[in-house]
Amino acid sequence: MARNRNLDWSVTARTFLVVTGRYWSAATYGGIGRGRTRPTPGLLVDFSAVLGVPAGDLAVLTGVTLPGAPPDPGPSAAGVAELIWDVRCLTARQLQQVIARAEAMRQ
Repeated sequence: MARNRNLDWSVTARTFLVVTGRYWSAATYGGIGRGRTRPTPGLLVDFSAVLGVPAGDLAVLTGVTLPGAPPDPGPSAAGVAELIWDVRCLTARQLQQVIARAEAMRQ
């Protein structure tokens, strides 16, 4: 699902850090993607926030049991999944323009 959004392992790790505040190594995402690593409930919730798929649905697909109701991903996750999906359609030049604009807005 991350690859469908043009997120390689290292970009996935950085995206999850920015969105959730938690860091997992790029190799962890690769292991999960290849089916060699089973995601933890916390990581499953992080995937939910970044990919825009309900944590309960991901739990059913992966067989991971979530302890109780999934936590709210927080305000920084709002709209991230839609943004990631939409950005994949931009050209490299358009993406550079978006990055430049976002950096200018930070200042």
